[in-house]
Amino acid sequence: MIKILIVTHGPLAQALKESSAMFFGSMSNDVETIGLYPTDNPEDLKEAICEKVEAIDTGDGVLVLVDIFAGSPFNMTALAIDELKEAHKLQCYTGVNMPFLMEALSSCNSMDLDQLTTHLADIGRDTIVNLRKALDI
Repeated sequence: MIKILIVTHGPLAQALKESSAMFFGSMSNDVETIGLYPTDNPEDLKEAICEKVEAIDTGDGVLVLVDIFAGSPFNMTALAIDELKEAHKLQCYTGVNMPFLMEALSSCNSMDLDQLTTHLADIGRDTIVNLRKALDI
């Protein structure tokens, strides 16, 4: 089974996981999170990501979702992926939001990591909708 790891600034990752439980119940228990706080050392974050991937990867791969492109969680994830890429199947997307996480959770059991990555790329843009245009109001 593909595992999902969310890495963000502050408590956002944990909040996304907890919110996903409202829709996916215990399946959200398969989501792991790491938050970077102001007093944390970013280099320690890289090590935490590496350790978490080593602990959760069952061989099907890990999808890492981060909040901001080029932010510290992104940069440390990039370094971790570079370090682990020979031993683990890893993919990463930035701009994590609730609809994107929900799509990843609903699809991760029916696709391999490459298929999931392609699928998420196809729907990513659809996770942000202008309410007024969508409802014509």
